[in-house]
Amino acid sequence: MHSEHDIALVLLAALLCTFGSWVVASLYRHALARPKAQAVIWYFVAATTAGIAIWCTHFIAILAYQPHAPVNFNLQLTFASLMIAIFGCTIGILIAGMFKTKATTMIGGTIFGLSVSAMHYTGMIAYRVDGIIAWDQSYLITSVILSVLLSTLALFLGSKQRKRSTELMTGALSLAIIALHFTGMAAFQLIPIEFSAEYTNPGEFKLIAFVIAGTATLIVLGGLFTYFIENRTRMESIEELRKARDEAESASRAKSEFMSVLSHELRTPLTIIIGYASILSGIKEKTTSKLKPGEPITETHFNTVGDQAQLYGKRVKVAGKHLLTIINEILDYTSIELNDIKLDKTTFAPRDVLVEVEDQFKGLASEKNAVLETEWDNMTVRADRSRCQQILINLIGNALKFSQASKITIRAKQQGTGFRFEVEDNGCGIPEKDLQLIFQAFTQLESSDNRKEGGTGLGLSISKKLSIAHGGDIRVESEVGTGTKFSVTIPDSLIVEKAGAQIEDSGYKGNAFTAAA
Repeated sequence: MHSEHDIALVLLAALLCTFGSWVVASLYRHALARPKAQAVIWYFVAATTAGIAIWCTHFIAILAYQPHAPVNFNLQLTFASLMIAIFGCTIGILIAGMFKTKATTMIGGTIFGLSVSAMHYTGMIAYRVDGIIAWDQSYLITSVILSVLLSTLALFLGSKQRKRSTELMTGALSLAIIALHFTGMAAFQLIPIEFSAEYTNPGEFKLIAFVIAGTATLIVLGGLFTYFIENRTRMESIEELRKARDEAESASRAKSEFMSVLSHELRTPLTIIIGYASILSGIKEKTTSKLKPGEPITETHFNTVGDQAQLYGKRVKVAGKHLLTIINEILDYTSIELNDIKLDKTTFAPRDVLVEVEDQFKGLASEKNAVLETEWDNMTVRADRSRCQQILINLIGNALKFSQASKITIRAKQQGTGFRFEVEDNGCGIPEKDLQLIFQAFTQLESSDNRKEGGTGLGLSISKKLSIAHGGDIRVESEVGTGTKFSVTIPDSLIVEKAGAQIEDSGYKGNAFTAAA
């Protein structure tokens, strides 16, 4: 390395070389991971960045050389050296990156190193100085060999999937550029002609060097910015795909669990129906087989058979209703998913719906030792009566089966120009983290009690969608150990409002039913 160098410009060239090499290494490794159609674009970005960064490093380092003789540049050859750098880097990177074999990496590295060498010596030819110039052939050949070997090593290190591959490629590429330049400059020998040893070239050269460095930095930063933007977009896309995959897997698991639960839920009533149907079909034969020879069938026998048939028939009816409820829930959910909700709006008093639903759950409330209370405002509304009743049935059924409550209050209250249903219990409550989960289809909160009670896990999902179909919504408030309250709003449905409110308290406690006004 010659002693006539401006150290500030040498450091500037080294800094630009290192930063540019790091950006090129990042872009090259990014391109290696992309599909071929996308990779080609990124190889061109990496190669263009490499060519510009290397040429600017070389040009600044040339300006750092301060011989004691006048110098100038041939602009055509200087521009040609830039084109050689960009074109050669592009060919080398494309060959190494697109084929990804050891042989093509060596070929690509060789072309890369030779193009950088060609750029350097074309630039040196464009460097015109007044004096006698001689070249040391050994240094010249050594500089080309170092450029080829280190460039090939850089591409080889960049192709490896290791933690520090980017840093290793950066170091090898930086060393290739610096070794080429300063070994090549050592081959350059100048004897000035009739100039003072104290002669210095104009200070504008340093300004030019800083302008070139700034321009190169902006270009390299542009490539780096493009890389970061594309990488962030890609990561966001990957995250979206991951979420979609997780949601699909979750939905698949939920549906699989639902099919498992459904098969059990369907099998139970079907088993009951088939079992009692078998008993009913053989009840006559079983009764007559107990008669003595010649004994006639009397009214007593007839009554006995009739009582048994009536009992078994009731059980078949109960099981059939259970089976019909499950099938209706599935059909309802399917229609809702297909946006095929048809509301048959009629005028009715919510009080009547509360009374009917209360009467329907008397037996289950008695079995659960729970007290039912109903409260309502006197009003007339317009909505789908059967759908409103279905929502209440789902909410009250869940409260009785899962809440372990001793008291459940059912309300119909005026709210603005509409009304709301409320189902409130004093049971075990629902953890806050599960308050949104309960409205998802095919979902039940895991517990032995829930599994024991059965159900398809569609009730709350259907209720929410029916509430939304009415233009309203369903909300839940709950505190573990205190109780839960579901509120269903049906807006813009009020027809007649009457002053005052009537409260009826109807309850079960054990096997005793009381009504209080």
